[in-house]
Amino acid sequence: MMSNWVFNVRHSQNIKHIQYLNIRFYSDSAVRVRFAPSPTGQLHLGGFRTALYNYLFAKSKGGKYILRIEDTDRTRVVNNAVEQLQEDLKWLGIEFDEGPNNNGPYGPYIQSERLENYQKRTQQLLNSGHAYKCYCSEKRLELLRRDALRTRTIPRYDNKCRSLDDEELGRNEGKKYCIRFKLNQSDGFFNDLVYGHIARNVAAVEGDPIILKSDGFPTYHLANVVDDHDMKITHVLRGVEWQPSTSKHILLYKAFGWNPPNFGHLPLLINKDGTKLSKRQNDITINTYRLKGIYPEALLNFVISCGGGFVNNNEKNNVYIQPLSELVSKFDISLINSNSCQVPLDKLGYYNQAQLKIELNSDLGRKRTIEELKNIVQNTFSKDKSVELNLSEKHLNKILKWSINRITNINELIHENYKFIWLKPSESAIKSMDYDIDIVIKLKNHLINIDDFTIDNLGTVFKEFSKSNNIVYSNLMKMLRNIISGLKVSKFIIVLFNFNYFHYLYFLICSKVQVLVK
Repeated sequence: MMSNWVFNVRHSQNIKHIQYLNIRFYSDSAVRVRFAPSPTGQLHLGGFRTALYNYLFAKSKGGKYILRIEDTDRTRVVNNAVEQLQEDLKWLGIEFDEGPNNNGPYGPYIQSERLENYQKRTQQLLNSGHAYKCYCSEKRLELLRRDALRTRTIPRYDNKCRSLDDEELGRNEGKKYCIRFKLNQSDGFFNDLVYGHIARNVAAVEGDPIILKSDGFPTYHLANVVDDHDMKITHVLRGVEWQPSTSKHILLYKAFGWNPPNFGHLPLLINKDGTKLSKRQNDITINTYRLKGIYPEALLNFVISCGGGFVNNNEKNNVYIQPLSELVSKFDISLINSNSCQVPLDKLGYYNQAQLKIELNSDLGRKRTIEELKNIVQNTFSKDKSVELNLSEKHLNKILKWSINRITNINELIHENYKFIWLKPSESAIKSMDYDIDIVIKLKNHLINIDDFTIDNLGTVFKEFSKSNNIVYSNLMKMLRNIISGLKVSKFIIVLFNFNYFHYLYFLICSKVQVLVK
């Protein structure tokens, strides 16, 4: 790794500005990135996108990937959230080189275990005059907020305690205080790896930020800067919502005398209606998708289809599934979209269906899928006396082959539309049906003489029977479907054909006739 000082020359209103920029260059092997979530709930699509793109960048550069838990806001910490997060990421194939579970040279990797270091660094800023104690009460801060709302201005701290004299400091001795960082007038320029040149004079729009709270815990602004420096992070990839704070963080780096890492901000994820994709949408958590039967490969490819980072395939309507190793080799951070990314959640099923087809095309994947389907059906119908389950490998394989273009995941095979595969109607349900019993009995007697129960022959038999008895063919099929399955599901008889249930058909009708005529 090396650092070079270069000039940035900009022209504004015929005035030439020359600014020194610290540009950092890294060999690929020196790249170190981190995923730093807060344990405030379950991992959702937005958090996973950040974790995935950090992983892809690190591995595409042969670098290190670090997991750091940012739990300094103790009021929002959720029990077992860290364990669930690590389990979700492991299921998705995202592995870390360093983190809470596998240690590393720069641990501990949980911020609440690094408090002494933050306090030491804060004292360093106090000693150098870059920070100060703030004694303002919550009541005073609330009055400032209300006054800003009244005057329709952006709420901000007025930096009152920055200029306290010795007498005022003496009067506040023993009172509760926090530590604030002194912002200075600067355009806060940095080169965003996704958005390009960014400049923001944070001191012009914000008051001095709190960096250490009165309870001794740091805020995000201090903790992430200190940890990224101490853990030798070279690139910070995070959501674009943190972009306005980056200029502030660069000022902190300068105050410490440190070189900042490279920054890249990932664009906003939005729903199809333009609203922000929110972690409060409970149905977009990784664990929810996992329980629904979504494959990790489907989620990986779905997410990268929304945000870029790869050469686009010209066939936009096609769904491609690429293994994680292939995504790593093709990833290019310069191709990440800078515009907000729409997340078409309704298309996730297509990716899952594509992965299901991949599974069924390999011996190992097919056996695994058959076993999963067997467990799902057993757990759903094992206590239902109206079910006669055939869970042989051969039978389940036929069901999967028939359903592959009809479903997006195997859990759908126990949904209402497909229950006819497993269920038989009760006697009371059959008796309540409005049928021409004479026709049913006549068909039963007609089938006695049928030996060739094949798709072609049985289809012909039904058509001839309907014609000779003046019955519309579609109505006959509908009647058969209902008396055999008890469900209003289309093309049920055709399903019997596909499953080679022809030899069952006669016996099914006989059993239903017995119920109908009781």
